[in-house]
Amino acid sequence: MLQPIKTGQRWISEMEPELGLGLVVKLEHRRAYIEFEAGECVRIYAIETAPIKRVEFTVGDTLKTRDDEEFTVEKVDDQDGLLIYSGNGFEIIESDLSPHISFTTPENRMSAGHVDPNGLFNLRWEALQTRYNILKSPVRGFVGGRIDLIPHQLYIAHEISERKIPRALLADEVGLGKTIEACLIMHRLLVSGRINRVLILVPEVLIYQWFVELLRRFNLMFRIIDEDFMMDLEEEHPDANPFENEALVLCSSDFFEYEPDRFEQAMQAGWDLLIVDEAHHLKEGTHEYELVQGLSLQTPGLLLLTATPEQLGLHGHFERLRLLDPARYSDYDAFLKESETYHKVAELGHVILGDKKVPEKSIKDIEMIFSDDSSLIQLIQDAISGDDKSKKRLMGHMLDRHGIGRVMFRNTRSAMPDFPKREIHPVELKGENDPVLLARIDNEFSGDTGRMKFKISYDFQDDPRIDWLAEFLKKNPDEKVLLICRTRRKAQAIHDALKKKIEIKSTLFHENMSIVQRDRNAAWFSEPDGARLLISSEIGSEGRNFQFSHHLVFVDLPVNPELLEQRIGRLDRIGQTSTIHIHVLFIPNTAYGMLFDWYRNGINAFEKHVPGARQVYEEFKEPLWEMLGQANSSPNQKKYEKLIKDTRDFSEKLEQKLEEGRDRLLELHSFRPEAAAALVDLIESEGKNTRLDQLMHLIWEFYGINSDDIDIEKRTFRLTPGDLKIDAFPGFNPKGMIVSFDREKAIEREDIIFLSNDHPMVHGALDLVLGSELGNSTLAILQNNHESGILLETIYVLECLAPLRLQVDRFLAPTPLRVLVEPGGKEKSEEFSEIQLKKRLKTPVQAGQLLDSMPIKTELLPDLLKQSKLIAQEKASQIIKSALEQTEQSLGDEIKRLKALKQVNDHVSDEEIKLAEQEKQEIVANIKTARIRLDALRLIIVGDFSND
Repeated sequence: MLQPIKTGQRWISEMEPELGLGLVVKLEHRRAYIEFEAGECVRIYAIETAPIKRVEFTVGDTLKTRDDEEFTVEKVDDQDGLLIYSGNGFEIIESDLSPHISFTTPENRMSAGHVDPNGLFNLRWEALQTRYNILKSPVRGFVGGRIDLIPHQLYIAHEISERKIPRALLADEVGLGKTIEACLIMHRLLVSGRINRVLILVPEVLIYQWFVELLRRFNLMFRIIDEDFMMDLEEEHPDANPFENEALVLCSSDFFEYEPDRFEQAMQAGWDLLIVDEAHHLKEGTHEYELVQGLSLQTPGLLLLTATPEQLGLHGHFERLRLLDPARYSDYDAFLKESETYHKVAELGHVILGDKKVPEKSIKDIEMIFSDDSSLIQLIQDAISGDDKSKKRLMGHMLDRHGIGRVMFRNTRSAMPDFPKREIHPVELKGENDPVLLARIDNEFSGDTGRMKFKISYDFQDDPRIDWLAEFLKKNPDEKVLLICRTRRKAQAIHDALKKKIEIKSTLFHENMSIVQRDRNAAWFSEPDGARLLISSEIGSEGRNFQFSHHLVFVDLPVNPELLEQRIGRLDRIGQTSTIHIHVLFIPNTAYGMLFDWYRNGINAFEKHVPGARQVYEEFKEPLWEMLGQANSSPNQKKYEKLIKDTRDFSEKLEQKLEEGRDRLLELHSFRPEAAAALVDLIESEGKNTRLDQLMHLIWEFYGINSDDIDIEKRTFRLTPGDLKIDAFPGFNPKGMIVSFDREKAIEREDIIFLSNDHPMVHGALDLVLGSELGNSTLAILQNNHESGILLETIYVLECLAPLRLQVDRFLAPTPLRVLVEPGGKEKSEEFSEIQLKKRLKTPVQAGQLLDSMPIKTELLPDLLKQSKLIAQEKASQIIKSALEQTEQSLGDEIKRLKALKQVNDHVSDEEIKLAEQEKQEIVANIKTARIRLDALRLIIVGDFSND
C-alpha cells in the first residue's frame, strides 16, 4: 500500500526513474496526476497500484533548489504531509526542490550493511547495458513489429518518423502496406517518447481490423471510443472528458457526425498524432473534412492514408494536401501550374534512368533544372553518358528539388519486383438444369448482397461445390487451402457439410469468435501439421496474412471489386514464395457465374491487380446489376456481351491512362533500395543477437517465472508461474504463455508473443530491475593466494534529464560507466574485466557479518567512492564531448541541407528549419547538463579463502 498521496509532494517513477522528481499536481477520481518537469510530461496513475515511490531525503543529503542552488540538509520537518528541508540558511518546501535531482541509495545500503547476492550485480550491469543499447539503436521502434521486413515500408516509416513535423500522405497501392507504414511511424514515435497521445479515425467497418492489427502486430492497446463508452464514463465521472482519459484512441470518423458535442471534446483533449484512414473520402464542405481540418490545425503530426489519392479528381487531392500543409497549399491554380512541372520532371527522371540514350532536348531540360548549381555539371555529364551511380546521384538531387514527395509517398506494384504470380482455375460445375439448386443459389446471392430482408438458411448437403472441394482436398493432401465466403453462417454451413464428405483437419475463422480463438485457429492453420483448410467469413479478407497457403477457393464472389482484391490479397503479398492458385467454383446461369465472367473477361481482376477496378465498377454498376438480376431468367445475350466488351475497352483505356500518369519521380522518392536495405540489415542484426534472450531468462528466473524450451533453434519458450516473488510481472500471463525471440516463428504463429527490444515486457522487466534496489549493493570475495586487499567496483550512469520529445538518447543515452579502484585511487578496470570477475567472484556465506566485522564502511568506503567518482567524471566528460560532436555533425549537417534545399524547393518551410535549429540548441544545452549518478557498487575482498 502506498503512503498517503497529497498535492505538492515529490514522488519518483519506479518504472521511469530518468524522468527525475515528480510533483503531485492533482488528485481526481482515485487517480494521481504527477508532473515530471525534467521530462516535460504528466503521468496519470491509479493511486492503489501506482509504480511510484515517495521521495524523502534525510539529514546529510545534498539537495538543489529550483534556482539550482545547493545546500546540505540539516533538518527535516513534516507539515501536513509535506516535507520542509532546512540547512545552510535554506528552508524550502519539497515542491521547490529541483526536478532534476536523481534519487538512488546504493552507498546508503552498503553503509547500513544491506547487500545482495553477487550475481544480482551482474544482472543489473547487464540490464543497464541492454537499456543503453536499446535507447541508442538507430532502428528503435522498428524491431518490435510482428511484420515481415518489407524494405519500402521501412524506408517510408524511417523517412517520415525522422522529421521534426511528421505530416504526410501515405498513398501506396492496395496490398503494399499503408497501414503497416502508419503503425511503424506511430510505434517508433511512441517508443522513443516523442509522442504520447494518438487519435486514429477510420470508417466504422475498419474499426475492428485496426484494433486487431495494432494489438497483434505492435502490442498497442487502443481504446475504441463510441457513444456507449462515452456515456458510461460520463455517468461515473460527469465532469470528465472521456478523450482526456485515454492516450491511445481509435474512433469511427462517422461517430462525430451524429454527436457534434464530441468533436469539441476531442479538440479539447489535444493530440500529438492524428491518423486518418481512407482519406480519399475527405472532401471539402463535408462534416468529415471539417472534423479532420479542425483536429489537424492543432495536432503536430498528421498521417492521411489512401490508395487512390486522386480518385475524386485533382481538386480533391489538393484539398487533402492542404490539410497537411495549409500554408503551402493555399492556391489551387498555383498548384495546377506546379503540377505541370512535376510531370515534366517525372518524365525526365524516367528518361535518365532508362536504357535508351538521353535525347538532346532532355539534356537541355536537365541542364536548365540545375543551372543554379555549377558543381553538378560533371555529375550531369556522367549521368547522361550512362554511368549508373551518377544516374542515381543525379536523381537524388532531382528528388530533393522537385515534386510533391516531401508530403506524399506512393509505391506501386509495377515498381515492386517481389509480387507473386496469380493463376486462375475456373471450375464450371454441373447444375444449370437443376431448378432447385439454381433457386437455392439465387437466394444465396440475394442474401450475400443484402437484397434479402431476412436471414436465409444455407443448405450445402447436395451442393456440387462441396463435392468438388472434398475431391480437391483428397487429391492434394499436402496443400494448405484458404476458403473465404461472405458470412459467418455460410462458413459454418460449408464446414458442417464438408465434414460429412471427408475426414480432414479444418478450422473456422469468423467474427463471432473471440480475438484469442481466431488467433489460435489461424495459428493452427499455419502449422505444418495443423489444419489443411481454413474456412473464413469475409472478416478473414481484412488484414490477415495467410501467405504460407498457395490455394484460394471462391464458392461465392463479392460484387465489390475492392473486396475481391482484399480476399486475394491474403495470399498475394510481398514475400509469397509460390504462384497463387485461385479456384473459382461457379454454376452457369447463376449470378455468381455471370459475375465471374464479368470480372475475368471485363476487368481481368483475377490474374493481376487492377488499380482502376473500383472506377470500372462505378462506371458499369447499373447495367451489371441489371444483368445479375436476370441471371436465372435468360438475360439478353447481346446486351450482356456488349457489357463485357464495353467494360473491357474502358478498363484497358483506364489502365493505359493510369500507366502514363505514373509519377516515377514520386515512386523513386518513396523507395530508395540502398537505404531500405541498410535498415533491414540493422533490424535483422538486432533480432539475431541472443544477448536479450539470456538477460530475460535471468530476470524470469529471479522473479520466479519458469521458462521451458519449446523450440531452441527458433528461440521459443513456454513461460509458467513458479515461485513468484511479485504479484504481477510486466506482460506476464499467470495462466502461462509462449514467447519467441525469433521473428519468423512469431509471424508463423500469431498466438506466440514476439519478444524484442521494443516489447513492453522487455521494457517492463528492465524497469523492474533498474527501478528497484536490486543488485545495487553487493559484496564479493576474490580468491587470491598471493595478495589480499580491497577493491571497489562501481557503476555510474551518465544521465541527461531532458524532455522526451527531444530524443536526446540518439546522442547521449543513459550510459553505464564501470570503474574498479583500489585504495589509493588506482584504476584496475582493464586488469579485471567484468567477464573475468563474473567467472572468479563468489558471494560470501555471511556477507552482512563479514562487512560488519571490518572497518570498511566507515574508513575505506567513503575514500574509495570519492576516488571512483573522480575517474567516472573524467570518463563522462569525454562521452559528453563526443555526444556534442555527434549532435553537431548530425543535426548541423541536416540544418545545412534544409537551408540549401530551401533555395530550390519551397516545400521546405521556414518553420521546419527554425524547429530544427531550436531542437539542436535545446539538445546541446541539455547534453551539457548531463551528470553521473551512482547506480550500483560491489565491494570485493581479495585474499586467500581456501580454509574457509
